[in-house]
Amino acid sequence: MTNKVYQVPYGTKDILPGEMKTRRGIENAIINVFDKWGYDEVKTPDFEYVDTFGAAGSKGDFRFFDRSNNLLALRNDMTAPIARLTATRLQGGEKIKRLCYLANLYRYEEIQAGRQCEFEQAGVEMLGASGTAADAEVIVLAAEALQAAGLQKFAISLGHVDFINGLAEEAGFDAAQLQQLKDCLRRHDAVGMQQMADAMENIRPEIKQLFADFLFLQGGIELLDKVAAIVTNAKCQGALNDLRKIYKLVEAYGAADYLSFDLGLYRSLDYYTGMLFEVYLPEMGYPVAGGGRYDKMMQRFGLECPATGFAVGVDRVLLALERNGVATNNRTWDVLVAWSEGKLPEAIAKATALRREGRSVKLLTEAADLQGAALAVKEYGCKSLVYVE
Repeated sequence: MTNKVYQVPYGTKDILPGEMKTRRGIENAIINVFDKWGYDEVKTPDFEYVDTFGAAGSKGDFRFFDRSNNLLALRNDMTAPIARLTATRLQGGEKIKRLCYLANLYRYEEIQAGRQCEFEQAGVEMLGASGTAADAEVIVLAAEALQAAGLQKFAISLGHVDFINGLAEEAGFDAAQLQQLKDCLRRHDAVGMQQMADAMENIRPEIKQLFADFLFLQGGIELLDKVAAIVTNAKCQGALNDLRKIYKLVEAYGAADYLSFDLGLYRSLDYYTGMLFEVYLPEMGYPVAGGGRYDKMMQRFGLECPATGFAVGVDRVLLALERNGVATNNRTWDVLVAWSEGKLPEAIAKATALRREGRSVKLLTEAADLQGAALAVKEYGCKSLVYVE
């Protein structure tokens, strides 16, 4: 006999029966939404050659060598593998490819609520589609996926990489200063932003103030008009026009109430080239979903192809439901079939017939009297009782 306690590796967890049933229901609900919008599900390997991830790779990767000394990595992102798959396996057929996935990802994280080293995402990638119509589609699809998962109160923050790049151009930033700016935005470092603004010389006071306020450039459609009156850079103006068009299209879908603008939004992955967005919930301090446009990634695989997409964190959806008071670990049954002494064959036949009707059935394993059967209904959380005697 041993007293050893067997634990799972750091950053992973077991999923127990009730939670697994809830999780599967959420997964199916999200994938069904993707399917209704015409997105075909694909699957890529859990690990790839490190080169596949390019700039999306990081020191948080889980890497290892195979027996031929090839350097591999567990996937930490799904966009790069799907870009590879499309470039190497799906060059024919329709010009615009709508693909979706449900996958486990692996990334070394400091553990906190909503973050694990192994986590699950459901997402879509629209490849071959440029323009704001495709961007609006994936934003609205993200909203519908979250609604299908059981979340109704959320907010979508929408930004644009070209606004950030254009404002840096207007300020005359070099590459190092641009990276410093993006690092501050990524960390939500208001002090760092103020220090950058204070150090600026020979620049219009209005632009200097925009940098100081970068992390607070948030609001509705009126924000775009206010900022457009200040900036003169062509990239900034193009980004603001893109955001206006996206808003109009999201409004046509009837989802504009979820949408607001955050011109200082910058995501941790560096492959975005246009609009980008994140979805927040009142009870969560980090996004439950996010995505954006990435028109240059496919070049790494030898293909010119604009693309846009997003991912939903399934684990974060489950955590949000728990915080909303939705039970995610309780198993319920439609019917409990109980039986008196000697009636097990008849009880089996009854349970089988009910399952064929599509009912979920719990069959008692031992005979019980009627009183015992009634107590078992409460114990197992069954909605009704069938007693065979």
